[in-house]
Amino acid sequence: MEKKFDYDENGVLTFGGISTLKLAKKFGTPLYLVDVNEIEKRCKMMTDISSEVYKDTIVSYASKAFCCKGIYKIINQYNMHCDVVSAGEIATALAAKFPADKIHFHGNNKTPEEIRFALKNKVYNFVVDNAGDIEELDKYISKNKKLQKKVNVLVRVNPGIHAHTHEFVQTSNIDSKFGINIDGGDAEKFIVKLSTNPNVNYQGLHFHIGSQIFDKEPYKLATKKVMDLVITLKLKYNIDTNLLNAGSGFAAWYTSKDPLFKQSDYKKFVDAIAKEVKAAVNKLNIVTPTLQIEPGRCIMAESGMTLYTVGNIKEVKGIRKYITVDGGMFESPRYALYGADYTALKCKKDGSKIEKVTLAGKCCESGDLIAKDVKLERVVKGDVIAVASTGAYHYSMASNYNRNCIPPVIALKDGKASVLVKGQTYKDLIKYDC
Repeated sequence: MEKKFDYDENGVLTFGGISTLKLAKKFGTPLYLVDVNEIEKRCKMMTDISSEVYKDTIVSYASKAFCCKGIYKIINQYNMHCDVVSAGEIATALAAKFPADKIHFHGNNKTPEEIRFALKNKVYNFVVDNAGDIEELDKYISKNKKLQKKVNVLVRVNPGIHAHTHEFVQTSNIDSKFGINIDGGDAEKFIVKLSTNPNVNYQGLHFHIGSQIFDKEPYKLATKKVMDLVITLKLKYNIDTNLLNAGSGFAAWYTSKDPLFKQSDYKKFVDAIAKEVKAAVNKLNIVTPTLQIEPGRCIMAESGMTLYTVGNIKEVKGIRKYITVDGGMFESPRYALYGADYTALKCKKDGSKIEKVTLAGKCCESGDLIAKDVKLERVVKGDVIAVASTGAYHYSMASNYNRNCIPPVIALKDGKASVLVKGQTYKDLIKYDC
């Protein structure tokens, strides 16, 4: 489905109500932009949906989508929680004065140092992925008898439901590094043993079936499978599941091949999950769990845009036209990782012929492409172009490959631009060299 982008009366692309050409001139390129008004709108959308569909809900922002101090200040305004997967994300949230009791620590290999860091900073909500997490928690708690309270634990289980996305963003196949498989009884045995551990408070289950999912059916199937486990735990062992974290993976728009979701569409995902939970609760009169969801991409992706300046242009006759830009896989890694598709826009429309081109980066890799076979008005060297829907998994995945500097992130709100994250300098690149 086509998405409408805003151009002013002079044919200049605007984002967040500001001319992209003015932003490129003021801050340089490559340049990350995030529309704070859009982020806030989407935070409110997800909290509204959740409370409307299911009485007792927690909306937990997925930090891996985009992490900086500013984002935690925004989500805190909406009484959201956050999930983190490293001590670095914890440190960032705490530096923004985000409440420690609303931080949920995920990850399939939390290091001993990270576990200690979390507990020292009163992050007591853990999503355990395996027995190793419990062993490290036990070690620390046994040596620190003054710990204020037990650690709250969710167990990440793998329902084995296949979501139709790229294999690298599927997280719930049986053959996955994430979670404890429900099939075969592994999860059941693990939780029964965990329930007798004096150092932890078993709260419930977490599952996540993947990312960039457009269909509600996998959520329905996965939730039913997990609720069957909840019922087994209650009926066989009298173990209550008080919290059910259904992950997220709700899709965002990237190209005209994608549906353009509205609030009502996202509501269908949450509703599919909630209905399965309610059905199980009503059938057997078990404890009604709090429902938690973790939207990240669907809050951030479409709230972001990246600007580039066109450099050299190469045409391979009859095969492909390469438009090289001043960015690359160092700040836009998703094509190189899993062939992600994007929409590119010329920032100053002039009625030129639409061409099919490939946007290439400046890194020394043949696979350093930003978008392949995109339709774009004819551009020349020096033109500014935009790539849409780059708010999630761009800045957070950026690197210094080829010793390139990570660009700044500019926050746009109510027609004003301010620096959310400073861009790196060459001095920054070498300051840790010995």
